[in-house]
Amino acid sequence: MAKRGKALFKSVCLGKCKSRDLPARLNLASIAPEMNRLWEASIREIESEVVREHAALLVWERESLRLTNIVEGSHDEVEPDNQLHEEQQFVGTFHTHPYVKGLQGMAFSGTDIASAITDEENLSLVHSGSQIFCLVRTEFTPEVVDETAIIEQERKLLRFYQKAFSVSQVLFKINLFFCQQYRLGFYTGAISGKLKLEFRP
Repeated sequence: MAKRGKALFKSVCLGKCKSRDLPARLNLASIAPEMNRLWEASIREIESEVVREHAALLVWERESLRLTNIVEGSHDEVEPDNQLHEEQQFVGTFHTHPYVKGLQGMAFSGTDIASAITDEENLSLVHSGSQIFCLVRTEFTPEVVDETAIIEQERKLLRFYQKAFSVSQVLFKINLFFCQQYRLGFYTGAISGKLKLEFRP
């Protein structure tokens, strides 16, 4: 990564990048192996119809983005451990979205988006099968949102779209809707960690 690219990447991770400067590509290849490992851990017992979400804290440490504080949750919930060491700067959180029925490509839930905003995450990542989704806070993103209102809006959009699209397609559309409403950057990509900008506020 060139010097300018590294500086831009750091500014994104630390919440200092203006919306207009968000890069067209976001390279998370350095943490992709660990994200993939946590995905595999999430589905290691799927043949027995057991899955477990995994989460980690995203931190900026020694001039790079790192995953730390790995925790295991239930089939549909995990609570990140937000404890920081002195040399670490908070970036955001990562978690997996495994499903017993094998659904993949499942982006953020309404609850995830509300938490990412309220918890002041600069980056929020979710890994589902072969896809990674990323929310990026911008200078236009509100500091607080009404989680109950977001969940209700999510239900309405699910009902509206569900007859015409697959579940993963519906969730992608809902993510775009909330990114537009709350002015979040939105990236998607493969397990290589190379993500493409889907929406810029």
